[in-house]
Amino acid sequence: MNEKAWSVNIVIDEQKSEEAGIQTRARALLRASDRTTFVGVGRARRNPRHTDVLEVSEDMAAARALADLSHQLFEAAAEREGVTRSVLHSARLADFRRPGSSA
Repeated sequence: MNEKAWSVNIVIDEQKSEEAGIQTRARALLRASDRTTFVGVGRARRNPRHTDVLEVSEDMAAARALADLSHQLFEAAAEREGVTRSVLHSARLADFRRPGSSA
């Protein structure tokens, strides 16, 4: 069995602005085994009345970053599958059209 391990690193910070108030931002970084890097980003706005409960906005931002990362992985897999199918389809057509093939 060929086993691979991927790790996700999540970095969380806060940004303050007059329009949005305090926003928590999370970035989920994944370096896949083929050295491809994906970065998911999520944001959550902290309720100004809940200054003592930072974990809620951190959890929400991290969850959204992971969801973003998940969508990117699905898109990359679908794109690779499409390329692979296209290459296989082209190879089959080329083989079928080759003179003397018994397809």
